[in-house]
Amino acid sequence: MNFLQPFMFWGALTIAIPIFIHFWHQKRGKELDWAAMQWLIDKSQQQSRGLRLDDLPLLIVRCLLVLLLTFLVSQPVLKWLEKTDQSSRVHLVEPSAYLIDNYRFELETAIKKGEKVFLINGNGDEIKTLSSISVQRNSGALHLQELINKVSKSGVTLDLYLLNDQKWMDLPKIYIPNTYTLHTAIDSSQHYPHNYFDLGGGKKLALNKGKLVILEAGQSQNIPRLASNPIHTGALNVLVDYQNQAEQQTVEAALGALSAVYMLPIDIDKKSDKDNRYDLVLTDQKVDQIKPDVLYVLSGMGGEALETGNANVVQMQDSLRIQTSEMVHSGQLPEYLGDLLIRHFNLNEKRGALSQKQFNSLFVRANPPEENVDGNIRKWLLMLFIGLVMLERWMAIKKTIQKSYV
Repeated sequence: MNFLQPFMFWGALTIAIPIFIHFWHQKRGKELDWAAMQWLIDKSQQQSRGLRLDDLPLLIVRCLLVLLLTFLVSQPVLKWLEKTDQSSRVHLVEPSAYLIDNYRFELETAIKKGEKVFLINGNGDEIKTLSSISVQRNSGALHLQELINKVSKSGVTLDLYLLNDQKWMDLPKIYIPNTYTLHTAIDSSQHYPHNYFDLGGGKKLALNKGKLVILEAGQSQNIPRLASNPIHTGALNVLVDYQNQAEQQTVEAALGALSAVYMLPIDIDKKSDKDNRYDLVLTDQKVDQIKPDVLYVLSGMGGEALETGNANVVQMQDSLRIQTSEMVHSGQLPEYLGDLLIRHFNLNEKRGALSQKQFNSLFVRANPPEENVDGNIRKWLLMLFIGLVMLERWMAIKKTIQKSYV
């Protein structure tokens, strides 16, 4: 038996109160001698010396009331009535052909034993045979917590079969209220090639270990795997068109810094040319038509007048001036524009696997709240308490009536 509020047992010390009251009421008043007192003999006088436990049943009932009240407020939880099947196991499998092939023996053995095997997807489909598993890539990781909550029961052990990759870092921690075992695998086929800019002259611009780097011909060390074709070749065509001259100069300076650091050729137009195909547009003017292959950075009236949810449109709340933009004031504008280009041209790295320690830290063993297995235990204790209160009142009233009669 466990108690949710064990510190409340300190209240059991109050059992001294009814005992103290009992002996206090037994104190006799001061005797006054009167005429012929010496001729009267109180037969019970010799028996009244020392402490006497008169009305012992009433004292016991009152002490029981105190102890029972302490027991109630300590909130007992009975665990001995719980019936658990420690051998019960549930297997949750991420839909991946590589993962299923890697753990085929374990999964087939579990199915033969009659253990539950579920696919981690929106429906939580139960797997009866491995040949029926749909292994197309999906957002199974997003449904893991939901499925764990659905299948978790007292006494169940979970076996999780998951691909170890960086997608788990973008999700909140997974809480598992059971004993669990992680079975992980690293799919080498997911190490995708890196997209890159062809700068000409044998130089390429790509993202490596989170940083934009220039890769030159003949370089053999620390070179990521590159795609067969560049994502962009030659100079970037950029339109910078602001009504405010200070904002125009600020943006041009940021693009100049970006070009100097990464040797990225940038051709800047200050007025829109319908015959020119732009890769990047920075303006505070209203844009009549949004082209899906162009990155737009809008501020001022340009951002306010345009309502769009397109991923290639970035709306700035402030104008890009040193007086109004903290990003410009701190010198972070070139880096910000570089991050936008990385995202727009899909230069992001396909991140690899986590270390085992990192992966394990994403899963938390959550202790489920204690539940009273016998759901009626507190109800019966409360009924017993009420019964003892009624018994105590009846015994006290009976004692008072008897004394009054005497």
